[in-house]
Amino acid sequence: MIKIAKVIILVCLPIISFLEIVSCGTVTSVRPIGKGRSAITFSSGGPVTTIFDIKMPIPYSVLRYRKGLNNNIDFHLGLHTTMLVLGNIGLDAGVTKHLISQSGWRPALLTELSLYGLYHMNEFSSIKAFPAMSVIASYQLTNKGHALYFGIQGMAQYTDPYLVFSTLIGFEVPLGARLQFNLETKWYAPNEASENRVVDYEIKPFDYGAVGFVWGISYKF
Repeated sequence: MIKIAKVIILVCLPIISFLEIVSCGTVTSVRPIGKGRSAITFSSGGPVTTIFDIKMPIPYSVLRYRKGLNNNIDFHLGLHTTMLVLGNIGLDAGVTKHLISQSGWRPALLTELSLYGLYHMNEFSSIKAFPAMSVIASYQLTNKGHALYFGIQGMAQYTDPYLVFSTLIGFEVPLGARLQFNLETKWYAPNEASENRVVDYEIKPFDYGAVGFVWGISYKF
């Protein structure tokens, strides 16, 4: 029980520090899922820090459902499962619009609009909402669906800095007709100094922000 409590404390502090800074989990969509199709995605990860003398990404997890409204627009709804363990409810919902298709060296391009909501159970005054936007470009590398993608995710918050963001690069790997694996590297808050954080993050390029890793696995149906 003591070890479990220590893990919760170690995980809780960086989550609270970063949750109001940038969106969590893997990107919701790289390519259109298709009209009428659905997908369930579980993702986990975050900035790299030291937990019990082991350098590892923070295990912040998100469970998302995605639905193809038409061939170019997807809807998503996410539940931030780690927050439930900490006595909070974290949700996100939004739409992804696939703007252009890949053509030669021109990548496919999408934009995503989301709203993140936070609520500490039994405290209605704690309800907060954060609008977020992402722009993601991608290249399909093989006919089987392997893809390289990169982009930027931004979120508005109530305190200075009022607009914060992260940059990312990721790979999408099909594991069959229905399964898909994603792995992303993110540079969280590259415009903010890394000092005076709740925890000491291990990878801090130029002493700004923190680098982390996020993985996700999806099931399409």
